[in-house]
Amino acid sequence: MLNHREYFGICLLICCVVFATAVWSEQPKNTVKNINPSPEILGAMIPEIQQQFMNGLAEYAAKYQASPNAVQKFLLRQKRQQFLAEQLKDRVLTKWIGRIRTLHTTGNGKAYLEIELAMVPPENATENKTAPEFRVTMGTWNNAYTDLDYDTLILPGTSLHSWLANFNEGQWVFFSGNSFAGDEDYLKEASPTETEAMLSPQFILKFELLDSVDFPESDLQLIESLPKPETPVTDTIAKSQDLPVSKSKISKSKSSNFSKTKKLSILFRPELTIRFYQDYRLSNYDWNYKSYIERWSQLVYYHWRNHPPQDYLSGSKPEGGEVFVQATVERSGIVSSYQVNSRGEISDIMREAAKEATILVPLPPLPEAFPDEELKVEFRFDHPPMHHLAESNTNQVKEVSLLQDNNSVEGNDSLSKMAKKLIKKHRITSKMAKKLIKKLRLELSRSSFHEELRQEFSSHFRPHQRFDPSLELKIELSIDRFGKVVEQKLTQPGKSVKFQLAVLNGLSQARFGDLPKSLRSEAPYSVRLRVIP
Repeated sequence: MLNHREYFGICLLICCVVFATAVWSEQPKNTVKNINPSPEILGAMIPEIQQQFMNGLAEYAAKYQASPNAVQKFLLRQKRQQFLAEQLKDRVLTKWIGRIRTLHTTGNGKAYLEIELAMVPPENATENKTAPEFRVTMGTWNNAYTDLDYDTLILPGTSLHSWLANFNEGQWVFFSGNSFAGDEDYLKEASPTETEAMLSPQFILKFELLDSVDFPESDLQLIESLPKPETPVTDTIAKSQDLPVSKSKISKSKSSNFSKTKKLSILFRPELTIRFYQDYRLSNYDWNYKSYIERWSQLVYYHWRNHPPQDYLSGSKPEGGEVFVQATVERSGIVSSYQVNSRGEISDIMREAAKEATILVPLPPLPEAFPDEELKVEFRFDHPPMHHLAESNTNQVKEVSLLQDNNSVEGNDSLSKMAKKLIKKHRITSKMAKKLIKKLRLELSRSSFHEELRQEFSSHFRPHQRFDPSLELKIELSIDRFGKVVEQKLTQPGKSVKFQLAVLNGLSQARFGDLPKSLRSEAPYSVRLRVIP
């Protein structure tokens, strides 16, 4: 029999072992959460509008904290409201970057999510010190009562709810969504006090897209190997030319780089969103609509193409987007109302051009056989990303220009944001310049090929019935170097068998030429298609 002292000692030992095991099991999680990319990588990946948004809010937070009285603080909040209105006119966030701060569910399984936005302090951050408690989050409401008028909670059974099972708190993500109008801050904000609203605002968002951010190891190594700004370029080149290089080391590095490229191509499988309805969609297809609608459609797009939005043509909106104009037609042929919506980088001029093209077409009465009292027609005006502008300047990018003074780099409109910021922050060697140029050309070639895929796939869709706008289909494809689809996998079938068949029939008719030379090393080239109505 054990006495009390021995029994107590054994219990204490067991508790210590259990506690140590628990701590050890949590250690990798904490390590993962605490990994931070370098400011150069993070700053290059953050959308420019997000960085401007965060810099502005940080500046207002610092001024608010330093304000001596309540009146000045009130006026600062009003100025910040105007700033937010100028930054996010359509209240749409597209592929912003942040870290998941909260991911939980309510009692009935609805998910609520909060993401803390990433920010890289500006170079003059010492002049305007950011408030220590400053942070900005975008998220849903955390209960059904406050969410009644917003519908931000993510419902079980939806694709986004299932997708959230792959994420953890502390994880870096891309996200897109729509925010809401707010009385005091232009965007709906959930903080209980004015101080919290200014120093750590919590903006409400309805999420539409979420994907993980995996910072590539090759880019991390590139940042670390760049010489410091004070290192003269000529000295670096001279030293590199004097050092002998082993052939075995070269072949080893090439093979390792090749394997990394293969891994990264799998890791960063691009996702292309394609619309099933290309030009228009109708509220009812159960009538002989082709002659009536196709005449209308031809006149609408004829006018739109002959009077295109000038800001898009000038390249000031290179990311592009979509404008949707919905017209309600009475049986007499009179259009009783119009509704204009948009997605992406769309200006007021682009919206107005689409609406004007729709309005100016006179319509005859609807056919007698038309079954409803009114017809709703939604025209889609697509503004594709203007990759051709970047490609036209690619040949002008010379290695010499990269080695000149930072302020004299010309003809570099085609450079990605990553390269621009790296070149600006560092003086780089000739070897590094060549590496960056190669990377930029690959990026442009990839973007151009993606647009070719998008156009070819979508050109074969022939809608003959109405589908629910909330439907979504995801398909993974592998394309060999000769442009042939060698593998097709339906990863998210969707809820409608008819929609699935219509999409697959259209995709099966797509035909491509050979892969671009710069992408042939990645053959079979993998891509994920997201098809929505």
